[in-house]
Amino acid sequence: MDKKQAYQELISDVKEYYKAQEATYKDDPIFLTWYDDCEEINLWTYWQGRGSLDAKIMLVGQDWGSPADAAKDYMAQFAEINAGSRSSYYLDGASITDKNLIKLFSSIGYDVSSGAPWNSDLFFTNFVLGYRNKGFSGSFKTRWLNENKQFFSRLVNIIEPKVIICLGRHTFCGVMMAFDREAKIGNYNAFITGKHNPVEVSLSSGQKAYVFAEAHCGAMGTLNRSRLNDPAGINGIALQVKDWTRIKDYIAEMKE
Repeated sequence: MDKKQAYQELISDVKEYYKAQEATYKDDPIFLTWYDDCEEINLWTYWQGRGSLDAKIMLVGQDWGSPADAAKDYMAQFAEINAGSRSSYYLDGASITDKNLIKLFSSIGYDVSSGAPWNSDLFFTNFVLGYRNKGFSGSFKTRWLNENKQFFSRLVNIIEPKVIICLGRHTFCGVMMAFDREAKIGNYNAFITGKHNPVEVSLSSGQKAYVFAEAHCGAMGTLNRSRLNDPAGINGIALQVKDWTRIKDYIAEMKE
């Protein structure tokens, strides 16, 4: 089976799974669902990753939340991308997370800003592939990691990236679970800068990949990352740019 077929089958299986979840957890106000207009494995893939099944770098976030709660009409933009009238949902502005990601990727040599050329080396996804209902955020459930690890395992073995960047503790733990690895973390800030980061893993092909534990770059994640070094959070995203130097150094070695 070629990559494109395997990818489409994965999307179909995830969609079927979440449609079943919708019926099972319909009385749970924060059950996860699927958006029928999503033609990719994740809505975040519409920013970077659409058609990039040989990407070298995979960015993994925790979960999207509810697109219906966003300040802008994401779903209308996704429909335009599906119709071929635009290439990225990002063109009409960004959240704090997205703006910080632009800075972080710029620090390792990639321009993901509005109007920038498509980066075939990049594939963006969340680990949790379902979406919360309108009006509900937070209340992350650890069972979502168990429910999605099989799907992430299939995705990462289709893409076969050399670098996997995990935004936040939950995401890193989920990725480790997908590789049947125990995540012995302790203090996450200390782990980010410690000798065990990145973690080397093996894909089903036998190829090696390196999993980088990083702070989430949203408002709260950035504040939490800065807290140990600067209680006022003044360092902000600059500290995470420093953290990403390890990724930059590895990418440079990868290209040699």
